[in-house]
Amino acid sequence: MRKKLSRSNTDIPAGLFTGEPHLEMYGCSQCVVDGLESVLEYSAQQIKLAVGKKKVTFHGDDLHIDSFTPQGAVVEGMIVSVDFSDAD
Repeated sequence: MRKKLSRSNTDIPAGLFTGEPHLEMYGCSQCVVDGLESVLEYSAQQIKLAVGKKKVTFHGDDLHIDSFTPQGAVVEGMIVSVDFSDAD
């Protein structure tokens, strides 16, 4: 008997098809950001990034950008909260 393969709509990130920025959290210590446009603020307590038509702000301790490419970045440290706001 063959098993029927099924795929739920949560298996594929929505940003993959829409071109929207995509954030992926790994616990409270790492976030991969795709669709990065620029770094707006950078300190050990706060990192603010421009992503698409939004800004995303990471709050926490010992924050830093571990890797940085024209397409994205990896924010690491003790991430306490993440805020989203409209770009100016």
